[in-house]
Amino acid sequence: MADLSVEFSDIRLKNPLIVGAGPNTQNFQTSLDCMKAGFGGIVVRSLHRTHLDEHKESSRGFWRIYSANKNYKKSLYSFQSTGSPAQRVHKNIPPGFGGAAVMPTLEEYTEEVYKITRTAKDYDCTVIASTGWCGARLSDEEVWTAEAKAMTEAGVDAIELHTGPSPATEPGRFITIDPHKYLEMPIKASKQASNLPIFPKIPADCCDTVGMSAFAQEAGADGVVPVTRWISIPIDIENEKEPVWRGPGIGGPWSAPIMTGFVFRMRHADQPINYVNGSPTVGFPNSPPVTVPIIASGGGRSGADIIGYIMAGADAAQICVQVILEGVGAGGRILKEMSDWMDRKGYKRVSDFQGTLKLVGAKNARSIPQWQPVVNDNLCNACMICIESCYNNAISMVDNKARVDDSYCEGCRTCYYVCPKNAISLKE
Repeated sequence: MADLSVEFSDIRLKNPLIVGAGPNTQNFQTSLDCMKAGFGGIVVRSLHRTHLDEHKESSRGFWRIYSANKNYKKSLYSFQSTGSPAQRVHKNIPPGFGGAAVMPTLEEYTEEVYKITRTAKDYDCTVIASTGWCGARLSDEEVWTAEAKAMTEAGVDAIELHTGPSPATEPGRFITIDPHKYLEMPIKASKQASNLPIFPKIPADCCDTVGMSAFAQEAGADGVVPVTRWISIPIDIENEKEPVWRGPGIGGPWSAPIMTGFVFRMRHADQPINYVNGSPTVGFPNSPPVTVPIIASGGGRSGADIIGYIMAGADAAQICVQVILEGVGAGGRILKEMSDWMDRKGYKRVSDFQGTLKLVGAKNARSIPQWQPVVNDNLCNACMICIESCYNNAISMVDNKARVDDSYCEGCRTCYYVCPKNAISLKE
């Protein structure tokens, strides 16, 4: 049986799968559901305060899925959360913990988190707090300090700084313009108030995610949490009065390979990736590789995604949207996929394959088999779409069936993707 436990920054997780901050961890009951489902850790929600004495109006959150058929299982989707003024406050919900509820005080919130941390011990679940706020609504230094101290007293195992990723406040632009104020200050203020591991979020939108991760490391961060979410403005051209702003961001499973790229580049920050092409290149100056733990957040919805993050160099991964869409059972499914893969490959521990990703160099690229398209005559209906898409003129129509000339084909696979009848398969 594969051992899925991981250790980093003086914390241990029974498995590398963490539920990200959001509706799944907004209160004790939802957090308990995640614990029972077997997740290695949870990140409890943030208070999102700019000032300690700030009075926040109640708000309700709702979610939207953007895809052609609104079925995340059949097409790529983007999941977005949008906050709006509450029309009413649910009377039976504790302050600030779900629905349109009044925002709790720090003291009330600390009591709730204390209940979560006490119970988490029974399920061997690591609890991470989420503190502060980012970008245009950057929390005062006293907020970072007070929340870090309160969460430490509440018994959490680590603290995640909400230095990103919510593009509603464009934190990436602010961090890029002044990393000392928007990234270094929260890190140092939190570390002064707590002896726990501090993990700042590093946004993707408008931000040098790789460079800012190295900056956070140098500023004292014990790890980083890169997050793939982007500002988006999906426009409804048929209903021009419909608001086009749908913050705080767009993401989805399509961003999983992007996250893998971020993680790999962080671990090799001083070296451009195009070195694999054999091209002479100069390394990035003053860009040390990120050696602190990396918790990937964004895009993951399968065991393969999480394994990919870890192979690229991540220590753990957060998922949020998939738990909302599928329920807490997503955790067991993903962990089983990971365990089955490890057993099949002969890996005993997660560390056996962590950071093993290597890119194919130019010398070995020519030895990679080229894909060759094969036409199934029974399925081909002579629509000629493959011919129109082949810029190498490698396909022609013979006896009313598509035929591929291998002497012209370069294996781009375009014909395979565009064939409406799935009449083209690929072989090496």
